[in-house]
Amino acid sequence: MISKFHHRLALSLLSVLSLVATSCNNTPFGGIAIPGMTSVVPRQDKDSYSIQEELKALHVVNPVPYEIRPGDQFQMSVYNQPSLTTGILVAPDGTVSLPLVGIVKLSGMNLEDATELVEEKLSKYLKSPIVTLAPQAVSGFYFTIAGRVNKPGNYSVSVGQTHLLDAISLASGFATGQFHGDTVELADLDNAYVKRNGKQLPVDFKKVVYEGDDLNNIPLMNGDYIYVPSTMSGYIIFLGEVGSNTYVGFTEGMTLLQGLSYVNGLKTETYSSNVRVIRGGMNNTVVYTVNVDKILNGKMKDFALNANDIIYVPQDGFSKWNTMIRKMLPTLQLVNLLAGPFGSTILGYFSL
Repeated sequence: MISKFHHRLALSLLSVLSLVATSCNNTPFGGIAIPGMTSVVPRQDKDSYSIQEELKALHVVNPVPYEIRPGDQFQMSVYNQPSLTTGILVAPDGTVSLPLVGIVKLSGMNLEDATELVEEKLSKYLKSPIVTLAPQAVSGFYFTIAGRVNKPGNYSVSVGQTHLLDAISLASGFATGQFHGDTVELADLDNAYVKRNGKQLPVDFKKVVYEGDDLNNIPLMNGDYIYVPSTMSGYIIFLGEVGSNTYVGFTEGMTLLQGLSYVNGLKTETYSSNVRVIRGGMNNTVVYTVNVDKILNGKMKDFALNANDIIYVPQDGFSKWNTMIRKMLPTLQLVNLLAGPFGSTILGYFSL
C-alpha cells in the first residue's frame, strides 16, 4: 500500500514538473488565479427530458416468464386432500419428490405446465386432482450489489416488486468508516450506478436516498448489477510549508482549510500565502494559485478540493524552476527510498 501510494505521488510530481519545465525557461511560474468570490452553476443534464422518459420506461415492467430452477421451494396442496399438503424443494438435478408419485422433473417448466404435470401424475391415484403449487422461495431471479454497502452479495429479486431502495436495505445500508476521528459515510452516491444487460441506467442515487424520489427508485430486474464506489478512493497530498508532509484520504466536499487542518496546518512563519493546488494527473495537469490568507481572513471562499489533488505550500512562491526543484527534491528522495524499483527511475529525470 505504501509503495503504491508513493509511486502515484512520484508520477504525479513528475507530470507537474515536466509541464512546468516546458513553459518556464524564462517565464515566472504562474497558475490559474482563483477569483476572490466564485459562483457555482449547477450541472445540467444534456437531455433531462430523455432521461426522465427513460426512467419512466424503466417503471413499466413486462411480465417475465418464470421457469422453475434448482433451489426453488414450493408449497404443494391438493384440493380436499390435506394429507398430501407438503413443502417441496427442487433438487440440483431439477427434480422433486412428491407424495404418491415419487420423483418428477420440473426444472425448466413454468408453473402452469408443472401443475398440469403433477395433476397428471396424481391422476393415477386420485380422481381429477386439483393441485396448487405456491412458490415459497425462488432462486432463479437475483440482483447483485457490491461496493461500499455493509452486506454486498446476490439477493433474490421479485420482478416488479423489488426496487433500488429495497436493494440498499437488503444490503444493510451504506458502509461507514473512521476519518480523523469522525465517523463518515464511505458511499460515493454521485458515482454509484445500476447496470442492466451491460448498459448503465440513468439513476440518481442521491435523489433516491436523500429525497425519496420515486422516479429514480426503479424496480429491479433479474441480473441487475448495483455498484457503490467509495468516497475514500482518492488522496490529497500535502507538501511544503505545512505541519506534516503527507497524504490524507479524500472525502466529498473537502476544502483546502479542512485538508490543512489534517496535516497540522501551516508553518506560520515561513509559508507563502500563494498556495498551489496541482490537479489533473499525468495528462491534463492544471495548477491553481489560491491565496490562503484571503480565505483565512474571510475575503475569499474556501477552495474545494478534488480527489488526488496535490497541495504545495512554498516559502516564497514558485518564482523559478530551479527553486521549485530544490524545494521538492527532499520529498522526491524520500519517495525514491520508499517506492522500491520505481525510485531510481523517477529521480533519473531530474538533475540540478
